[in-house]
Amino acid sequence: MKAVVVGTGVGALASALRLRSLGLDVEVLESCEDAGGRARTFHFHGHAFDAGPTVITAPWLFDELFALFNESRKSHIQFLPCYPWYRIHFGDGSSMDLTASVARQEAEIAKISSKDALRYRDYLAHSEALYKIGYEELGDADFSAPASMLRVIPALFKLGGYRSLWGHTGKYFQDDRIRQAFSLQTLLVGGNPLNTTAIYGLIHAMERRGGIWFAKGGTGKLVESLVSLAKRHGIQFTYNATVTNIRTNATGIATGVEYMHKDTPQIKACDLCVWGGDPIHAYSMLGAPRLSLTERIRVKTVQSSMGLFVLYFKTKKKYPHIAHHTIILSKRWHGLLRDVFGSTSLPEDPSLYLHRPAATDPDAVLEDGDLFYVLAPVPHLGNFSNWQGAAEDFKKRVISILEDTVLEELSSNISFAESVDPRYFKHTLHSHLGAGFSIAPLLHQSAWFRFHNRSDKVKNLYLCGAGVHPGGGLPGVITSAKVIEHMIMKDYDLKTTEPLLADLPLETVG
Repeated sequence: MKAVVVGTGVGALASALRLRSLGLDVEVLESCEDAGGRARTFHFHGHAFDAGPTVITAPWLFDELFALFNESRKSHIQFLPCYPWYRIHFGDGSSMDLTASVARQEAEIAKISSKDALRYRDYLAHSEALYKIGYEELGDADFSAPASMLRVIPALFKLGGYRSLWGHTGKYFQDDRIRQAFSLQTLLVGGNPLNTTAIYGLIHAMERRGGIWFAKGGTGKLVESLVSLAKRHGIQFTYNATVTNIRTNATGIATGVEYMHKDTPQIKACDLCVWGGDPIHAYSMLGAPRLSLTERIRVKTVQSSMGLFVLYFKTKKKYPHIAHHTIILSKRWHGLLRDVFGSTSLPEDPSLYLHRPAATDPDAVLEDGDLFYVLAPVPHLGNFSNWQGAAEDFKKRVISILEDTVLEELSSNISFAESVDPRYFKHTLHSHLGAGFSIAPLLHQSAWFRFHNRSDKVKNLYLCGAGVHPGGGLPGVITSAKVIEHMIMKDYDLKTTEPLLADLPLETVG
């Protein structure tokens, strides 16, 4: 049986590997010249930069993919623990670390609020409960039918999932800085903490269980290891292949994928197709006649995540005091979030995520400076699109904030700086409105209300990635591959060779 997987994002690669382990003949089509999607690698002035994700929070999900073929992930790619997990600089000049040790975390919180430190373990217990329901029980569940929501509602109400994550943190913490520290994680999956469902409080429990890691050599090396694993086991890849249509027969079954390769139209026949790109792009390509009423409504009413501005730069001097993951928060919180998710202009005071891989990875250490990337959440192209006139000024604004907060004398010590903005996400990655994380993780866009992992009308078209259940971030997109694997096994009466998680050697934080 032939499966065609569209895209080489981490979710698509995981899907290709899982289908191959079931015995399917798998071929992957990628529109770019290299693999990775949002996790691809950029090369600027002789240096490699991770284009997107840098944080690994559930290492066992990658271990599972190698174990499907009786291989060990550790033999091919090493994960390095990050200390601290994150360093947060608040707008008032105070700071705190998020760390692996519960006791140390309490001490970090106590630096800001001794009362809030006393409530941390209660907050952690609630996060564990959210993780057990939201991820362990429902993360890889099939939500393709409306009735599937019935078993979710009681647990959702019991755990307060109807609240926003910001409201949820207010149950435990009084100081707004502590609340910011434990709700900003939703920004890393495209959500506004002010309205993202409290279910995403499970992220902190996932971090506690799995730790925070960085792939030695960069996330791009992790992508390379997954592609190599796929090739070793017979999966074929075609790059520079832009899909233009999914062919269906008279009964609505997908029979092949049309694509352009080196300016030449091509057709790849298939028994099933897995779409690993933006679901809105896929649904727009299918057209209304091949969509259900629910899907047509969803395409028109969906709310996208924010956009991203990312600056990749090298400095002439070293900044050894900078942690691997540094978050610099604006003095504003509510107002800035409203601007990022709804304004028609760029924020004057963006919050920033700064990535310095040399803090963890010896492969990233330079003799003559440091490599960084800095990410700023910005409005998507539906709200602000004049990047041609604004990119250079915004770049200067970001550099100025970094210089005023954590990177002294930065402006006079930059060797080079290259950037991408929502235009890259739209035109290169085909993300609707240039959204950085596909659709927003709102309660009314979760589970059955999110784009489904199987097309409603094209029954052998499956979807993985950030825009479908369970959502964005590396754990979410990899888990979406599990969802469609289970669906395909049921739809085609296939057997799995997946090892039990208990049999896998889990990575631990020392």
